[in-house]
This record gives sequence, C-alpha cells and structure tokens, in this order.
Amino acid sequence: MNDSPQSILIIGSGVYGLSTAWALTKRSSFDNTVITIVDDVRGASFPPGDSASVDSSRIIRADYADPDYAELGALAQEEWRKQGDDELGGQGRYTESGLFLAANESTEPKMSGMGYTRSSWENASRIASESGQPHKIRSLETPAALQQYLGVDGHPGDWGYVNELSGWANAGEGMKWMYDRVKATGRVKFVDARAEELITEGKRVVGARLSDSQILTAEVVFVAAGAWTGSLIDMRGRIEATAQPLGYIDISEEELEVLAKQPVALNLSTGLFIIPPQSRVLKVARHSFGYLNPVLVETALPASPSEERKPIVVSRPLTQRDGSRNATSLPPDADQALRQALRDMSPVKGLDSRPWKQTRLCWYSDTSDGNFLADWHPGWEGLFVATGDSGHAYKFLPVLGDKLVDCMAGNGGKLGEKWKWKKEAADHAGREIGGKFKGLVTMDGSRGGSPGLILQEELSGR
Repeated sequence: MNDSPQSILIIGSGVYGLSTAWALTKRSSFDNTVITIVDDVRGASFPPGDSASVDSSRIIRADYADPDYAELGALAQEEWRKQGDDELGGQGRYTESGLFLAANESTEPKMSGMGYTRSSWENASRIASESGQPHKIRSLETPAALQQYLGVDGHPGDWGYVNELSGWANAGEGMKWMYDRVKATGRVKFVDARAEELITEGKRVVGARLSDSQILTAEVVFVAAGAWTGSLIDMRGRIEATAQPLGYIDISEEELEVLAKQPVALNLSTGLFIIPPQSRVLKVARHSFGYLNPVLVETALPASPSEERKPIVVSRPLTQRDGSRNATSLPPDADQALRQALRDMSPVKGLDSRPWKQTRLCWYSDTSDGNFLADWHPGWEGLFVATGDSGHAYKFLPVLGDKLVDCMAGNGGKLGEKWKWKKEAADHAGREIGGKFKGLVTMDGSRGGSPGLILQEELSGR
C-alpha cells in the first residue's frame, strides 16, 4: 500500500479493530481517509460484550518466551502505567500486582510450559535489568518456595518466578476507554450490524454485505473479526476459533482484603490462572488448547478468485448472541480444572467448593505457533487480514494498532515478518478426517488441557 486509501472498512471493533482505527486517526497520511467500523453490538456499546477483549480482567505482562513479544509487551506497559484519570491505566484500569509464573517439570521439548517459563524469565530479567530494576524479578526454585510465596498448600508448580513489573487490566474498561478516544476523534463512523459476507469484483474485495442486506464498500477492507474471521474468509489451517473456560465466584470483604494483595498466578503447564479481584468477585480461568465448535459456513471467501464459494466446516464461536444455553456452560473437565486452580493457587481455603456466580467461554482466534496474522491476503486485492490473537493480544492494546498500520504500509519490521501469511497451512487442520473434525493446535508452550476437544461432545459428556 503506497498511497493512503480513500476509504477503509474495518470489520470488528475488538483490540485489533479499535487500536487500528486509533492509529489511523493519529497519522497525517490518513487525514483524508474515510474510516468505518462495523460490528454486531445489537444496540449496545462497542465492542460486543462477548468479544475476547471485554471482560473483568486480562494479564498485562512482558513475560514472553519470544523476545519480540517481550519487547512489545514492555512498550505497551509504558502506556498502561500512565495513571492519570484520562490515561489508559488510570481509574483502576491497570494494576501492577506482579505476576507469579510457574510450570511443572516435564520431559517435553523446549516449548513445554517449563521451557516457555524459563525463556520468559530470561527475557523478563533482561528487560528489568535494562530499566535498572533487576530486583523486581525473583526466581522460586522449588515447589516449597512456590507454595510459600503464594501461601498455599496445593501444587502451584515445580519452578517459577515472580515479576513485580507485570500486572493486570480491567479489560472491559480499557476497551471502553479506547472506544471513547476513537469516537471522540470524529473521524470514525461506527455501524451496528453483522457482516455476513465479503463482496468482490474481479480480483478485488470491495466491501461487505451486512445482515440487513446493506452493502458497505471501501477501497481497503480490513478484517479484524477475531474468532469470527473464519466465517468470512476460508482460513482453514491458519486460524481456528477455540473456546477457553472462565469462572467467577463471590467472595467476602475479608477474602477480598487477602486476594487483592496477591499477584496474578499462572501455571503455563496447566494453563490455569487466577487474577486478583477488584471487587467481591474472583475470576479463575484456563489458557488451554480450547474447545472447537465445528459448523457449516456457507459464504466464506475462497482462497482466490479462481475458486468458487462453497460451504465449508469451520470452528465458530458459540456465544450468548446465538441464544444457546450452552454458550456459557462449562464442560465437566473445565469445571474440575478451574476448581483445582483454586485449590493450588489461592491462599483462601474452600473457594473450590463454592457455586459459580457466572461462567463463560472466551473465544480465541488461534494460530499454530501463537503468532498473530497481520498481512494482505495473498489471493485477493484490497483485503488486509488482522487476526490470530491466540489469547494474548489484549495487553498490546495501546501499541498494536501502530504495528498493524505499519504492516499495511509494508514497514512491519521483525513483527511484520512474524505475522506474515504463512505459505503452508497446518497439515489437515480445520478439516474433517474420517468424520471427525480436526482442529488446529497451538504449540507455543503456553497451553494446558487436551487438544482437539469438541465443545458439544464435552458438554454432553460423550
């Protein structure tokens, strides 16, 4: 993209979409570009309440096994730490509680939970030293040391460390802050509707048909639809929608006093984590291989103009907007795992036997290696795809949009290379093999649980 387009249609108002719109409004080269965001919020606020970016909390860290993400995380934290009322981290939107990161001993290769944790420790330690704060990182060498630090009797891990420079954000409030800033520019039009399919002319994607049959057109169509991307574009073998379990329980004022002083606690072998509460509700979750929901999609854009549109089976989110009672139900293994997290990582005893106040499935857009996908579609002109959050995009909210606009302009640098469209799709992923849907598996060392689970089968106990 050499010249700034006359118009850009952004499909999706989550982290990718809103941060990109924000970045576009700040660049003089796009002063004359008409920017439109379309998303299905049903008369509510942007982004939709069931998007991955809207929740009570998300971990904010530079603790990555990959040094490029570690550096990007540290850059984002500079913005999160700004605590003025009008700044992103202000009014309780960011809390630097510290992060307790642990893993279990394993015979797996380097990209196991333990391999990831040790590499993350090296990168976090380097970043802390470069900022003159090496004392903020402390390793915990034994299971007993991990137990003592958290004040627990369970098994939080075999080795780990604490990074006092990491913390967590009130995710929903952070997205509201970003939406308000984008809206206040007066440069971005928001359209409340569901994008049903992409519209093409010859070799070019020129717009989207909406659920009310209206067609929005633009010179550039920027798809940032998160876990819904596979419903619009055939991305089989490149991204996959997976569901991650979350549970919330009520706690007392006395328990809040204790738990609010805890760090974020995360075990990368199990994927289980607990985020300190801001109110009398405690959240526990699992960053896992996730559950798949294969459904027939009728109008996904094929790989190139030479191919016909035809029905394909893809994993697609099942949320409250779909009206299904299963949209918030936890499979039995997830329920048990979240309760195990409360036993292993919470100093308050007995939380694991409490009823859930609320449960939820959070939908990721996963890639095979955990890297984002942000590139021009190789088969179509005018189509830029930004997806593949893989459950770790939110923390980059204040800086991600700039990186995505750089990728659009062909100046993505190291991250742009990392996020390029891969020539080879993951083998057989996103296909039905022998009557069984085979999903893409994210092998970056940060996942717990079992791969390949089908949501409806797990909910029914099959």
